[in-house]
This record gives sequence, structure tokens and C-alpha cells, in this order.
Amino acid sequence: MSDVGVSESSTPVRRVRWYHLITPQAVGQGVPALLLLGLTVVWAMTGQLQGGTTQVQAWLSDFTGLNLLLDFSNLLILGMAVWIISRITDPMLPARFVPPSRKSVSIGVAAGLGAVAVSGIVEYLSDRYLHTNLAQDSTTTMVLPHRVDQLALGVLTVAILAPLTEEVYFRGIVLGWVHRHWGMTWGIGVSSLVFGVMHLKWLTPGGTSGMVSTAELVAMGVLLALVAVRTGSLWTSVITHAVNNFCAALAAVFLAQ
Repeated sequence: MSDVGVSESSTPVRRVRWYHLITPQAVGQGVPALLLLGLTVVWAMTGQLQGGTTQVQAWLSDFTGLNLLLDFSNLLILGMAVWIISRITDPMLPARFVPPSRKSVSIGVAAGLGAVAVSGIVEYLSDRYLHTNLAQDSTTTMVLPHRVDQLALGVLTVAILAPLTEEVYFRGIVLGWVHRHWGMTWGIGVSSLVFGVMHLKWLTPGGTSGMVSTAELVAMGVLLALVAVRTGSLWTSVITHAVNNFCAALAAVFLAQ
């Protein structure tokens, strides 16, 4: 390998670039926003702006509408992120979508179940001593299913698409870029911090509950990063993430009955 990042065979080494951090999120957030803007223009031209706006607000306040919107956004981010990762040839990329071994699958499942147990303890202690309401907040989140007939869509959103999208973006692209420039410790820390902050719990519900929830998410990000780096496979961290979120979906349905 030469100093300019070209192998001895003169094949360019493709690395994660700074704009790779922005592109998936820009596409995932921008395309739905542009579609909504286009609908707004059409409604305005046809004199139906108020009715259309009211319909969109009602749709986004509904479990099905919100989940379908999130699924659409996640598919856009996932597609762009997978395309980026598939083109990266940098040997310093900590984890890729390589088939996990049986041991890696076991690690992923165990880590996911462990995260569920630790999260339950943290929420109990926070509610008891910090007077938060995390146990209820974690099961009343709108995106989670609360009836059996909502379970399939809820699982698709939070336990399949969300883990896939977030792992390839945060543990693939973000961790890979920071690791290349600042090392593994900074890579794990920064990617986990961004993971926690971008869930916006510090904003909604905010306050002490939001801070504790954000800290939980950052810690979860560290766990997911360690799992991905330890096994070298993003599939392992996807399994950890999916197990944790699947348990949350089941808990939301069970406790709502």
C-alpha cells in the first residue's frame, strides 16, 4: 500500500468519505419531504390545502401511517448505505455484511437479551429514584404496536428495517469513517453518541426522562459497536439490535392488553 491509498496492484482503495455520512440521511429525509412538498403544491393549486394538511396530520398521528412513513424513509437510507458499503474496499473498515458464524449468532442473541435485562433494570431504578416514567414511556411509544393486529407492521418497522438501517449506517459508515481518522476508541464513542442523539429522546420527552433515555441509547450503541467489531460482521449487531427491539414490541403489546 502506498502513502496515497493505492495498492501495489494500482487498484484504488475506496474509503468512507465525509459525504457518505450525509448522503443516506439526506436521501432518507429529503425524498419524503420533497414528496410532501409536491403534495402541498398540488393541494394549494386545487384549493384543497387545508383538507390535505389535516389529512397528513391525522395520518402521521396514526400507527399505520407513521410506521409506513418510517419504513419508506428507512428503505431509502438502507439502500443508499448498503450501496456505499458495497463499494468500500478499505481494509480498515471494522465490520461488513459478512455471514456470521454460529458463535457470532449466539453472541448477537445473548447481547440482545442482556441489553433488554439491563434496560429494564435501568428504567426501574430511574423511575424509582429519579421520578421518571421510563417504563411506561418505553411501551407507549407511538411507533410500537399496542394490539395484536399491529404486531406484524410494528415488528417490520422496529425489529427488521430499523436494525438493518441503523447498523449499516452507524456501525458501518459512521464507525468506519471515525475509525479511519481517529482510531477505534473514538470510532465506537462517536458513532454511539451520534446514534443516541439522533433518536431525539433528549427532545421528546425531554427533561430527565429524555436524558436517561439518550444515555441508554448511547450505551446500546457502544454494545452494538463492540459486537460488530468483535465479530467483524454487521449481521451480528443487527441480530443484537433486532432481539432488543423485538422484545420491546412484544412488551408493548402484552402490557397494553
